[in-house]
Amino acid sequence: MLEHKLSEEEHSQIVQTIEMFEAITQTQPADYQSLEILKEAYQKIGRHEDSLRTSRKLAEVYFNVGSYSNALQECEAILVKEPNAPDILAMVGEIETRLQASGVAIAKTTGDGSLINIHSGRSARPKHANLLDRGDDHLAKFLIVQQLFGEEEVTAALEMVKQLNKDLSGQALAASLVDSLCKEDPGRLDAVLSALIDRTKFAYVPLEYYEVDRQIGPMLPDYLTLGRLFVPFDLVSRTMMVACCNPFDAGGRDTVQQKVDYTVSWYLSRPSAIVKSLQSIYRLETGD
Repeated sequence: MLEHKLSEEEHSQIVQTIEMFEAITQTQPADYQSLEILKEAYQKIGRHEDSLRTSRKLAEVYFNVGSYSNALQECEAILVKEPNAPDILAMVGEIETRLQASGVAIAKTTGDGSLINIHSGRSARPKHANLLDRGDDHLAKFLIVQQLFGEEEVTAALEMVKQLNKDLSGQALAASLVDSLCKEDPGRLDAVLSALIDRTKFAYVPLEYYEVDRQIGPMLPDYLTLGRLFVPFDLVSRTMMVACCNPFDAGGRDTVQQKVDYTVSWYLSRPSAIVKSLQSIYRLETGD
């Protein structure tokens, strides 16, 4: 069945998405979430050769990390287009050998996808997400252990941020621990973001340069966007892309996945860029 014809605006948005994720995958070639999005985006605007090339990269990445079920799925999709591709046929043979060698263990883990897709957002949803825990304590410990800030400095900022976020109401924006610590010295923010990316393997999105789709934000309730500083900034196929500034907020991220019928891909962004995007989406007055 033919997909609906893209409007000029939709086409332009997808091209912008492609440009951003091409940049991300050049610096982070093993970021399979971004490769998935890039593959779908190419497909949507008819760049089938680029989509096929990206599918090949995905198969290699999945194979290299031991996610053989996903690698096999990519290989099968490629073989539909290129049934005699020698490199893909060789990979399929190697995958089948490794799956057979793993035997029952592999069969169990791929039955519900809970292990194979543990990092892709497709794992079984938790029965309960703890929204009282914003992940700030975990983030604070990380910043201290990485020697990015002194313990006293972090403890004081943490206490202030917890107080500010204690009774948020209406369209009040949450406070960010990272922003609080780096506000007087923005140069330290790059070091923090770099350390967080290395630790969490989140891809970075320069949200300040991204034309955020305002219609996507309200797909999540205010207590997750304004209240957790989450910005849903794009939809590609069945994937929702969400930017955050505290990747340790597991309760918030679990709740987002429960609220939407999409695969959620998470990205790290500057707190100031997230705040400005939310102010634009909700048409809030700035405090400047």
